[in-house]
Amino acid sequence: MVHRRLTFFAVLVVALLLQLTVSPEIGIGSVKPDILLVATICWALFEGPGQGALFGFCAGLLEGIFSTAVLGVSAFAKIIVGYFSGELRQRVISKSVIWPMIIVFFGSILQELIRFATWALVGLEQRPPFNFGIIAGLALYNALVTLVIYPVIRHFTGQEDRALMFP
Repeated sequence: MVHRRLTFFAVLVVALLLQLTVSPEIGIGSVKPDILLVATICWALFEGPGQGALFGFCAGLLEGIFSTAVLGVSAFAKIIVGYFSGELRQRVISKSVIWPMIIVFFGSILQELIRFATWALVGLEQRPPFNFGIIAGLALYNALVTLVIYPVIRHFTGQEDRALMFP
């Protein structure tokens, strides 16, 4: 139990540090990978919906604290994406990294839609314009980043031998 909590915390902190330091440097134009979202989805795929939602909440809250964004919007979006990604854990059978890449792609789009909808609902006037091209680019970039993050999280969650990623 202590090992799992320590792993949770370590993965979260490393993902946050990568988000704050590496992500801006490897951005292409205005598209920067959302490493915290990719880590949230990968964590949820191994640990299930409850842990995915918890990881998403922590990641989103930390993202809000360390950015100029409205506090809580990213946490709300990542909770939903983390939970539903964890639900997919039991529905897809694969050892390949292709399924996690697909899930990250659509999870990225879902997160952005949730963020824009939340900003619109609360009447935030200084929000970035909705641009599906940028959202699709972000989703593709996040899917590619999954190639690096997914195997690392699989190793640290101790599920390398698990035959069915999603039973």
